[in-house]
Amino acid sequence: MFAIETASSTPGKMEARKELRMHRADEERIKAAAAACGLQEADFIRQAALLRAQEVEQRMSLSVLPVEAFDAFKAAVEAPSQVVPGLARAAEASKGLLKDAG
Repeated sequence: MFAIETASSTPGKMEARKELRMHRADEERIKAAAAACGLQEADFIRQAALLRAQEVEQRMSLSVLPVEAFDAFKAAVEAPSQVVPGLARAAEASKGLLKDAG
């Protein structure tokens, strides 16, 4: 058996169904990989999809900048704040217009 990375499934009863179409060659490849891991095909596919979803979620929450761009960003964030009169007026005027805008 091969060790594979697994993603934890949501606990509880599985109620949602998904169907997919694939080429026979892809089906055979998945079947062989699932068997090599000691998994049912559906479990193999579900784990692979969950791992990919986790990867996408992580990438969406991560920003990667070149060192120079990060240094410029950090300097801008750490610089003393300045009031921009027009922006301050717009922020004050917008209070209460948007739900949960505080």
